[in-house]
Amino acid sequence: MSKRGDGIHKRKDGRWEGRYRKGRRPDGSICYGSVYGKSYTEVRNKMNRILPVSDTPDVIKAGDWKFGDVLELWMANNRLRLKGGTIHKYQSLIDAHILPQLGHVRMSALTATRINHFLAEKLESGRLDQDGGLSASYVRSIMVVINSAMKYAVREKLCMPLQSPIYKPAPVRHEIQILNLEQQRKLELYLNLDLEPSKIGILLSLHTGLRIGEICALSWNDIDFENRIIRVRHTVARIKSTSADTGKRTSLVIDSPKTRASVRDIPISSVLLPKLVALEESSVSDYVISENQSFVSPRTYEYRYHRILSESGVEPVNYHVLRHTFATRCIEAGVDIKSLSEILGHSNVSITLNTYVHSSMELKRTQLEKLSVFSV
Repeated sequence: MSKRGDGIHKRKDGRWEGRYRKGRRPDGSICYGSVYGKSYTEVRNKMNRILPVSDTPDVIKAGDWKFGDVLELWMANNRLRLKGGTIHKYQSLIDAHILPQLGHVRMSALTATRINHFLAEKLESGRLDQDGGLSASYVRSIMVVINSAMKYAVREKLCMPLQSPIYKPAPVRHEIQILNLEQQRKLELYLNLDLEPSKIGILLSLHTGLRIGEICALSWNDIDFENRIIRVRHTVARIKSTSADTGKRTSLVIDSPKTRASVRDIPISSVLLPKLVALEESSVSDYVISENQSFVSPRTYEYRYHRILSESGVEPVNYHVLRHTFATRCIEAGVDIKSLSEILGHSNVSITLNTYVHSSMELKRTQLEKLSVFSV
């Protein structure tokens, strides 16, 4: 296993690769070289023979690096730790927003004031199409990348610590949308009229809270009919493409869930069980919502979902609304928060309460009516 910050990582082809700083180009950017080997130790020994003792981070002049170089090293250091989808997201933020404005800045000139001014500009007019500012949540993601890269640079002695904090934009709380009971019943009636792969995925999200990526990756092997359990072990993620033949910068893959809590087992209700059994018997795919041997992309499935909403007469809402609806219905039915949190795949109960569970007016009214026993 690679040590933090030593520039060594294991490649997908099984070999180990070590990256080292060869020098600087005329424009001041860093030029890197690579060595390869069958093991971490072999690569480490090769790098020790190549690198002089004086070329270690301990003696690199603080502030001599450019922020773009630091971001490159930080990303390389994180590739073994983070999921493919997260790596793709971070790289997109770096390429589209951070590098163009901060990549050339020397670490000695990169102050908290400069970073905060950059983030404020992104909020005000950061859209790439020049049509206004980025959302607070998007700018917070940019801030997370910058903050993590700066902390990495300080640990590796590539710069001095910032003298003041980086401020993150306050989150904008939007009212979370759910399907009301009439909409949910209307949708479920339509789904059950002629249950087919695309419809069963929507029904699963309404009754289990599965995310769209988890639905698209769900295979029949993940469903234990004997014990009536859905085992959530995969999700569809977008990663940087490794094939030059396709001409595409990214590709979709079946990946493991982003967090440990997202790997979970969900009981199959008596309502869902016969529907899943019937569909599995007629399925021609390894994947639950697919009609061929490949999985369905989230974008394609989102399109099918909106078509089904239109056909059922339910107003268009984001697919994630199904997850919100499931959580809210569980609370209304008296499901305990701990069980719900585990079903949703949250790391702690507070996330369930603060993010996904939203009391309806009917539930609030019911709770307040309990006070009537004290009235005269």
